Parts: sequence; structure tokens; C-alpha cells
Amino acid sequence: MLGRLICVALFGMAAPIQAVAADFTLGNWNIQTLVYPGDPKTVFPDDHIRTQQDYADLRHWRDAVSADVLFLQEVTSPSALDAVFPVAEGWEHCISGQFAEAEGQNIAPVCTKNGMTAVKQTTATRVQYPAVAIRPNSQLKIISAADYKPLDVTFDDNGTIRRIRWGLDITIRSPGGSTLRVLDVHLKSGCFDDFISFKLWNIDPATGQPASRACDTLGQQMYPLRKWIEARETAGEAWMIVGDFNRRLDAQPGAIPDEVWIALSGYSADKTGHDRDPRSDVQLFRQPYENMSTCWREFRQPNPSGIANPDDYNILPIEFFLYGTRAAAMIVPESEKQFPWPNPTPGDKVRLSDHCPSSLAIKMN
Repeated sequence: MLGRLICVALFGMAAPIQAVAADFTLGNWNIQTLVYPGDPKTVFPDDHIRTQQDYADLRHWRDAVSADVLFLQEVTSPSALDAVFPVAEGWEHCISGQFAEAEGQNIAPVCTKNGMTAVKQTTATRVQYPAVAIRPNSQLKIISAADYKPLDVTFDDNGTIRRIRWGLDITIRSPGGSTLRVLDVHLKSGCFDDFISFKLWNIDPATGQPASRACDTLGQQMYPLRKWIEARETAGEAWMIVGDFNRRLDAQPGAIPDEVWIALSGYSADKTGHDRDPRSDVQLFRQPYENMSTCWREFRQPNPSGIANPDDYNILPIEFFLYGTRAAAMIVPESEKQFPWPNPTPGDKVRLSDHCPSSLAIKMN
């Protein structure tokens, strides 16, 4: 596929041992500008400098989720990953090959397991990437890790062209041999529920120019996301897109679907029910679905029209598990969960993460 660099997984490809369906848990967590302990650099100038207790609390939160596999966003390095998911304790993890590119290494996801050293950055800046971590002794295996570069449509920031995060394409396999293809994403921020132009969805952004509006950049990312979905559907694979969509998919009123949903599904009905989108339809599902976010509810702003920056409210989620019909058959009903930090103080939202982890149970043969 365009822009894909396949990384042969460092994780062992164990032979199938049984065909009995078993339950597994997938986690999703934007862990907020995670750097390694003692790193003199931060992603943003006002980032909180985490203490050893902060990292210990992140590990406590991690264990509360108890996921077999955690799909992560805003991780800066393998060493930062290792502070919360230590390979010395049996965790295995991969970070986007965009990190390797920045380090001048062979461009492929950087995967680390027990006995290996989780490397730090050598660059002067800290950049956030998607990553994945698999729990010690999990029966799920990561059998491939790849970059999905086309999501980097770039962004024109007042004349400075800035990079956008790649997707991290992970294939996991159960003991019985079933597989699930998961694209870990962290899409462009700044267009949480504003209008996205329909004209962007059928135009390959690689043939055009970087946009200067967040909603146009997010709209440009819909083209490669839809192409990834189409490829999975054509191949007959069970697939998911998991991560921080930076989009409130439940914000539109009534039966009106969000533009991101329309862009990915290919279905846009007019008042008569006629599909105005010439592309083939793909049936999509998502979790959470029309549920309020419970993350930091004690401190959230419930009335976006009454504050200076409407994007500061967080009643509706922006992180999702999005999937097609084959993956839908794997979902354990009513299993989606959110994990707010218990008994929080306002400082916890800063020192830990402004995003709470969530999980979804699946059944795989």
C-alpha cells in the first residue's frame, strides 16, 4: 500500500494452539506528551514535569484498564514508553517509525521487548507519536507493525509547513490464529465539531497543497483513512481504527451524521434518503456511541457557548474504537468502558493526562 513500510515484528509468531474463542481487552489512551523520566525537554513549554510519583500513578491507571493491548498517543520515545510499560517487566512496545525518521534511523516502527534497551531521543525537540504496548504474558501477539504515512498531509501554520502524525498499523493474532488489523491514529486537532468540506474527501492530498485551516487538514486526512478502510474491506480483513480522532462524532443534532463519519462510510443521505455520495458504502460502527465522556467530569466546562474557547469543554468523547462488520462480530456487547482517575484533584488532570483511557472487549478464536 502507498506509503507503507512494513516492519517485521520483533514479537514471536507463536503457532496456533487452539481454536476456542477467548475474550481479550483492547485499550485506547492518549497519555499526554509522555517523555522519559528526567528528560530535560518537553513537547510544549508549559508541560508539567512529571515526578516519579506521577509515573507510578500512570502505571496504576494502566493496571486499572488491564488491557491485553494498549493503543497510545502522544508518546515521544521508546524510553518514554518504557517508563509506563517497562520491558524489564515483560511489556513489549512499538512506536511510530516517524520517531526513527527524526532520529535518522531506518524508517520503520521501533519495537522493544525484554532484553533490549528502550532508546531515548538524540534530537533537540520532543514530538508526539502513536505507539502500542502489549501486556506481559498476554496470549495476543503483535505479528506485524507498519507505518501509514499518508495521514501526514502536512499543515500550513502561517507559512511554516508542519508535519502531521502518521498512523501506526498493527496486526494482532490470537492463540487460535484469528487476526485483527488495527490502525492507531492521532488526527489533526482544532476541528472538534466544525464543518468539514465534502470536496476534500475524493482528492488525494498528496496531489495538492497543505491546508492552513485545521478543518481542511482534518478533511484531507479523510482521503487516506478511507483508502485504508477500502483496502481492508477488499482484503476481507477484520479491522479497527483506534485512537484520538480529535472529533466529537456525536456532536451533530438528531440523525445528522458527522462529516468525518460521512467521509469514512461513504454514505450521505438527503431528506428523501437518497445517497448523495457516489462512493461505495461501508458499514461502520463505533464505541463509545452517543455516550458522555466521564473523563475529568468534575472539572469540565458544561456550557461551551459560555466560555472564551468552546474547545475547552469535554462532555463528548473524541477518542474512539471505529470498526467494520468483521470486527463488529468480535465485539463483546456492552463491554466498552471509560477509566476516569479516582478521587481527582485539579492538579491530576495536568500531571497525569487530560485524556482518560478506555477499553473494549473482543472475542477471538
